[in-house]
Amino acid sequence: MAEHGLSRLVVVGLAVAACLIGLAGCVHSTDRGAGAPIAAPGPDAKVLPWEWWRDLAILAVVPDGDRSVMRSSYCTAGCEQDRHSAGDSRFLRTDRRGEGVIFEADGAGALTRIWMVMGDGVSEPLDPSIRIRIRLDGRRKPAVDLPLPELFAGTTPPFLTPLVADREVSGGGNVSYVPIPFRNGCVVSLVGADEAKIWFQVNARLVDDPSDVRSFTGREDLSAMREIFDKAGRDPWPGGPYPTVSREVMLRPGMGETVARLEGPDVINGLLIRAQRQDWKRLGVRFTFDEGSPVLVPLLDLFGIARVNDQASRSLLFGGDEDDDLYCYFPMPFRESAQVELMRRPVEGPPWVSAEVAIRRSGEPPPEGAGTFAVQIRAGNPGWPAEPDILADLSGGGSWVGLFTRFGPTEGRGFGFLEADDRVFVNGEEAPSWHGTGIEDFFGGGFYFRDQDGEPRPFLQSLHGAPVVRFFHRSAPAMYRLLLGDAVVFADGLRADLEPVDWELGPVEIRSVAFYYSRGVAKVE
Repeated sequence: MAEHGLSRLVVVGLAVAACLIGLAGCVHSTDRGAGAPIAAPGPDAKVLPWEWWRDLAILAVVPDGDRSVMRSSYCTAGCEQDRHSAGDSRFLRTDRRGEGVIFEADGAGALTRIWMVMGDGVSEPLDPSIRIRIRLDGRRKPAVDLPLPELFAGTTPPFLTPLVADREVSGGGNVSYVPIPFRNGCVVSLVGADEAKIWFQVNARLVDDPSDVRSFTGREDLSAMREIFDKAGRDPWPGGPYPTVSREVMLRPGMGETVARLEGPDVINGLLIRAQRQDWKRLGVRFTFDEGSPVLVPLLDLFGIARVNDQASRSLLFGGDEDDDLYCYFPMPFRESAQVELMRRPVEGPPWVSAEVAIRRSGEPPPEGAGTFAVQIRAGNPGWPAEPDILADLSGGGSWVGLFTRFGPTEGRGFGFLEADDRVFVNGEEAPSWHGTGIEDFFGGGFYFRDQDGEPRPFLQSLHGAPVVRFFHRSAPAMYRLLLGDAVVFADGLRADLEPVDWELGPVEIRSVAFYYSRGVAKVE
């Protein structure tokens, strides 16, 4: 076994890296804006939703009163291909300065994601003559005023790599995850974009209580956030030691075996599995938390793998590393007990399948308001793309934090299905809180993930990626996205879907895996 893989689990408590370093207090001298950097909040300060990198355990918290919203350049007239061009504006309005407003919100919160793309068939460099301006708290002077390419180039503090990614490393998209908090409103506008062909998405997390929010200045020290972004494929949790169970399991067809039975209150914060690649499709993991329903998830779904021979996802919290060790670092809280079983499907195959499994817990009780980790898998909609396809349909209250989706193979009719807009409805609303601009845009890419040569290229980023981008005659892309700072909180149900596409397309197979936290004890479908 590789030195940094499962062989080290017993020694360092599920550490995939050579050592685990606490993230709080790490400082990079390159994170400097005008004047001295503003230090990150101390360890005892309240961790706000967009500061999840300070304490990964808060990803499981389902707060009251939060809202996640998105404003995009989608075509309000129902046209197939969204755009922004003369006579077809996507601006909310043009303000008295002549700037095109693309996002505005009242109250307190933070911008959590900005995505943009320009081009005609393939992603092209953003126009440096267009500026982006972000004004906070009703101030006239922008807190951010940059030529558009500089927001994503990774060289302008605090918009530094890997918190931002440009089109060359993000499948044609330009993405920023730098949190931009505000206490009393936010306005985002573009200057010089009146006739530009530009697509955009702006996400924000809004909170009821502004008392702990400190508005963005541009001098924030985000070095710890940058460091955790660099950990995709490695253990993102700070060093333990943590209690860990590690064992080898041998399974016959239809057989299951309990790997760990834990007493709470506690949080599982790591799961690693090593098995032969050809056996991945034969195995699954079954979780039972407290008195909730068992959650049975096939290995391919839990770790974001389209098919056995495909590249696995490599996100911050789930995927496969360079040695094909499969990892899941979602926090999984429990109050009384947790049971984790490895299951084998009752299908043909070798008499025995072996796997090494390691499960780690934090040794600390769950944070206040933590929900129950759950997974919903939806497979196929024979009516789509002529009818909406449901990516997630969650009941009760909770927080949606991630999605893995694979498409196809199609019946040889191209990949126009990617034009479908993503939409998110919460709490029974009629108009969606999110209305996107296309499938690949939701996953951080652009123009069907094609590079400047027109070739589709797979890519792997910490919070989004497309590990598989097969297109043309038998299109079969696979994509992932983590919703961390922009997790979607819901009190009475959530539905995420893909709008119908008015193209002459045959049926497109879809399999979607939604990761979420259910308020209270999960009764999982």
